[in-house]
This record gives sequence, structure tokens and C-alpha cells, in this order.
Amino acid sequence: MIKMAVLSLALLMVGDVGATMGGSKDGPAANPRAAALEQELALAKTPGMYFLFDFKKRRIDLKFRGLALKTWEIARTKVWGRDFDVRISKLERKSTLFPPKRANITPKPGEEADIELDVLELDKMPTHFSLYFGEKLRIKVRPKTRKFGKMVLNAGAGIVWYGFLPLKTVWMSLRKKPFTEIEIVTKNEKDAKAIYWAFYEGQSCLIYHPR
Repeated sequence: MIKMAVLSLALLMVGDVGATMGGSKDGPAANPRAAALEQELALAKTPGMYFLFDFKKRRIDLKFRGLALKTWEIARTKVWGRDFDVRISKLERKSTLFPPKRANITPKPGEEADIELDVLELDKMPTHFSLYFGEKLRIKVRPKTRKFGKMVLNAGAGIVWYGFLPLKTVWMSLRKKPFTEIEIVTKNEKDAKAIYWAFYEGQSCLIYHPR
């Protein structure tokens, strides 16, 4: 089944490349989808899991060997700064105002620890966070919500987006350091928490954002 998934990616890539050779260029890249499939084929051959952000299909996939293990829908998204069609990058770090905390329980000598462990710990994961990648790329994630506290956080995110980013653009332009900010709004809080939990430092990510 895994081999079939990788083979399917290869066939899709060949098909798109053939269409590019017989057609005309449209936009910055001749065929962004072909470039994305080619780069994903390389990731599918690696032993680890990887994330695929497909903004054209409005979805986020956690994949292994070309197989989608989990999919989250994107409610809406926006981009600021340097644009691109497709990029592979590795997560450098995660950042959030309210990082999850885990209780460290050390049993006394001669006592057994009777603790019910929550393996996924999804309830403890944050709903608003940033993912930092190389080449000055940051992806901000937040959920759609009607909860008052989370709505305040969303309003704050909007103020930062339209108030701070223009100033950052001027400053980074003077320093000749272009950057990219992408904001993703998930369908609900559970999806945002699951994405935070699934991402780890050093994990590969393919970002497909055709212009």
C-alpha cells in the first residue's frame, strides 16, 4: 500500500510535467503543482512523517510515505510578505502565549505511581500558536471560535496583522531581509490543538501556495 502511494505520486508528477511541456506558462512558475508533486515525491521516500500545507485545496495533511494519516481543513488563510509557490522547510520551533504544562510526579520510595496517563493530552494543547521555519517564514494558527476569551485572542491577532506587519515590512526591507507571514484559521479548536501536538522540531513540511 505504501509503495502504491509513492507510485501514485510519481505518476501524478509525470502527468503534470507532460502538461507543462505542452502548454504555456501561467504566473511565476510554469506548473506549481508539478513542482509540489516532485518535492513531495522526495519527501515520500524519506522514513519520517511530514506535513503538507495545500492552500489550493484548503487542507493540511500529516503524511507518511505519501499516505495521508490525518487531514485538517483550512477555513481561511492570508499571506503577508514574500510570496512563493512551493517550498520545503523544517520546523525550527513552536511558540505560544500559553505553552502546555505537564505535571512531573515522582513516587516516594516503596510506593507505586497510580496515575492515569493521557497519551495525546490534546486538551492541554494551545489553540493559538506560531510555527517558525527557515528563510524567515512563520505560520500562525488560530481557530474559528465563539468563545469570548478566544475571540479576544483572535481580535488581538488581527491588530498585530494589520498594525505590526506593515512596520515590520519597512524595517526588514531596510535590512534587506524579506520574510513571509501566513495565517491559518482552522475549522475548530480541536483541529488547532491536534496540529500543535503533531508538529515537532525538525519535522519536514511542504508548503504549496500557488500564486
